Formats: sequence, structure tokens, C-alpha cells
Amino acid sequence: MDGRRLLGFGLTLVLWLGGCPRDPDPGTLLPARDNPASELDGYTLVLRLAHVTDTHIVDTLSPARFAGAHQITRSAWRPYEAYATQLFDGIVRMVNRIHASGRTVDFLVHTGDAVDNVQSNELDWFLDILEGGQVDPLSGPDDRPADARPAPTLDPYAAFDAQGLYQHGRHGDLPSIPWYAVLGNHEVYAIGVFAIFADAAGRRTAPLPLDFRPGLLLPVRLDPVGSVAHGSVTPADPGPPRLLEPARYVEPRAERAFFDKPAYVEALWATSTGPPGHGSLGPSVAETWYSAAPAPGVRLIGLDTTDRAVKIPGYFYDMGAMSRAQLAFLSEELEHATELGQLVIVASHHPSAALAPHTGNEVAPAEFRALLQAYPCVVLHVCGHSHRNRVWNRGSYIEIETCSTLDLPQEGRLVEIWRSAHEEQMAIAYEMFAHIDDTLPALGSDRLRALRERAHAVASADKDAPQRLRRLDPADGAPHDTLGDRAGVAYLRR
Repeated sequence: MDGRRLLGFGLTLVLWLGGCPRDPDPGTLLPARDNPASELDGYTLVLRLAHVTDTHIVDTLSPARFAGAHQITRSAWRPYEAYATQLFDGIVRMVNRIHASGRTVDFLVHTGDAVDNVQSNELDWFLDILEGGQVDPLSGPDDRPADARPAPTLDPYAAFDAQGLYQHGRHGDLPSIPWYAVLGNHEVYAIGVFAIFADAAGRRTAPLPLDFRPGLLLPVRLDPVGSVAHGSVTPADPGPPRLLEPARYVEPRAERAFFDKPAYVEALWATSTGPPGHGSLGPSVAETWYSAAPAPGVRLIGLDTTDRAVKIPGYFYDMGAMSRAQLAFLSEELEHATELGQLVIVASHHPSAALAPHTGNEVAPAEFRALLQAYPCVVLHVCGHSHRNRVWNRGSYIEIETCSTLDLPQEGRLVEIWRSAHEEQMAIAYEMFAHIDDTLPALGSDRLRALRERAHAVASADKDAPQRLRRLDPADGAPHDTLGDRAGVAYLRR
């Protein structure tokens, strides 16, 4: 066993058992406000965006999962995980309903962890939901007796037609909603944490700690196109799986293969919805960060917070990382936006506090925030990763963390930027929306609403669900959010 693998095992054990300590966040949480929209008289709307994150589209039958590890980390298996595709479809439907109701959505930004396990079929499902294609979330045999299967409208493993994000002519006469995306750790690392390496034949797998083991009761490496799984789940046996479980046979499927960053970018460029590449600069461009102009007078800078050069087999990579090169790019784009008089929205998967001093990270939270604070053009930083709602006042800009569509409360967020009449003050208004909200007129039929209600009920009944959030923020008494994190208005003087 070489030193790198021994180091990876030791560091991973520490992180699994104790988590990664964080420095206290110097930001200020915003208080709740009554009827915040009434405060915006005399302001002009600059834009309205939908923020969606951490959809975790998951192939539950994959041999590259280690679902038995839910006894160590609760994110390894969830009793409601099979509903991930339908939940995301419900969130997209709600964005469309908001758009059609008269509150025009200028664009949608997805801030990473689109998929759960870097698998090509998961990415296909994610894109099909946004494109409006047919989604078949059953990647292997259905081992349930035919008479034990629920009706297709209540079966999380049944194929369904996604509505797709609003497209002109297909859903109505309004303009199409463009969408942008950034990378999360689950698009780069197996089960969101383990680095992936290619062997001499090009097969991509993720070594686990102490991979010289025989692998009788615990997996040695995660291989999505393999035929051996530990702690696997099936439609007939959905879990919870045990931690120590003998290997079992899984039908191998080539379409499960791990993708890499170039393949991810190519997939974005192959979509039919706009804009081309959804922010990424091109299939042949090595950098996975970008700058775009989604609306007049506005610049969106998408960052890659999985940007690290050092990768150790078996190490636990869930926290954020940025290189000096990416920070220099950010600085240049902020200078350019300032010259053009543009407002800037920064999008990343990890919140600033998650730029932890892990192997390969070159930018600390304070340095990142100081750069944004140095440019008055920056008004907003949207992010995810923590599966919670948090709104931080950073002094000159607002940082917004939005929850997962899979974990409670299974919501997305609407964010509006307003400008005062004399342009002396900006206002950031925000609110949550849910996939089961019926306060707006329907847009087309929604055959899976009852299924999503069931998914929400299963998640609500999961007593273990809050433990993951409390691990991320153990001192916090409201793991999902407070009232001020859900709806409010924040003011920024220019």
C-alpha cells in the first residue's frame, strides 16, 4: 500500500467520523419580514431568476453506489431517493407555472449536484427533464411481482414524460426560459466524495480506502459498469441496506459509466434548449467556469468549486475548492463588468464557507468574499450544497443558499433584483416555491402530483433526515431554514 492511499484512508476516516470543522461565518442572517413585496414601491424590476440546486438525480440500482454507508453518512441512502426524477420534474413544472402566471422568469440557474453519482444515465435523465423528454428511471430489472407494482402514476420506477422547462411554442406564447448550470461535487466525485481514476483500458472507477482488501463485506472500489454491488437496493428491496453485506450480482449496464468534465460539457452542448452550452464556453475549452450575459445589464459568472489539482485515492472530497487561475478569471470578469456598468450574479455549487482548507484548495472563504466585496457591481451570490435555506448579508452583496429538491423541504427559490428610482439602492427579494403548491393555475396536466405528495410524505416521516443538516451546522437550531431564510427583501446601497 503506497503512502498516498494510506493518507487518503486516514483523512477519510477523520472526516467520516468527525466531519470537517468550519470557521464561524461572519455574515449576518436576514430577519423575517411581513409582506416584503409591499416594500418595493418606487423600485423597478431588473430581473427575476429561478434558483434550483441539488436535485441528486440518482440511479438507485447502480453497483457504484454504497447505500449501506447511510449508517455512517445519511446522504448515502434515503427512503425517498427513488422519487428524485419526478421531484425535479415537479419543480420545473412550478417554474413554468410562475412564468405563465405573469411573473416572467428571465432564466433558471442550477447550482450543481444535478446528479448523485457522476453517471452518464443520471445526467441523461437530468437533461431529459429540462428538455421535456421521456425519462425511464429504472436502470435494471424490475424484481417486483407484476401484481405488486403500483399504478404507473404512483410508481417511482415507471417511465414518464417530463414537461420540460418552458419553451416558446411548446408550452405557450411567452419567451422560452434559458437555463444555466455549474458543477457540483456529485458531478465530479463518486457518490460526491471519492476521486475517480481511469485504468490502462480507460475504465473509470473510484478506489475506496484500503483498496487492497478482499472486499467480502465492504466494497473496494465503486464501478458503475460492474456486476458486483454491496448494500444494493432494488424496486422489491428498496432498503434500508446494511453496512456489512456480502456482495451481490447486479446486471451490468454500459450506460451507467462515470462521465468526466469534458463529457459533461459536451452533454450540455448537445441539448436543444438555450442558451447553447448553458454557460459553458465550449466542448473544447478546458476551463469549467464561465461568464455570460443572461439579461441586459446583467452578468452571470458561473464558478467551478470542484477545481482542485490534487486528488488522492480514497480521500473524502465533499467540500469546495478553487484554483488561483479561476480566482484570477473571476477578478478579470468583475473588472470587465464594472467597465460595462453591469450588475453581477455569481453562481457556485458550494457556499463560500465550504471553501475549506482541504487538499488542493487554493482560495479561502475570506479571500473569496473580499474579492466580491471589492466590486460594487456584485449584488448576489447563489449556491447550494448544504441542502438548507440560508440568506447571508455580506455587506455589499447577498449570499443565498437554496435547499435540495430531493431532501426536505424539496423546494426551489425565486430571486428578484430591483433598482430604486434614483439607482442609489438595490433590493434583493426572494421567496420559496414547492412542487406541490397549487396556488397558481396549472400549465398542462400533471399526472404525477400524487406521487410527489407521497415522496414528500415519506421524506417528512424520515426521522434521520435532519441529522445530515445538523452535521453541516451543528450549532444551528433550525436545520432547514428560518423565516428570514425563506422570504424577505435585502437592501444594498450602491
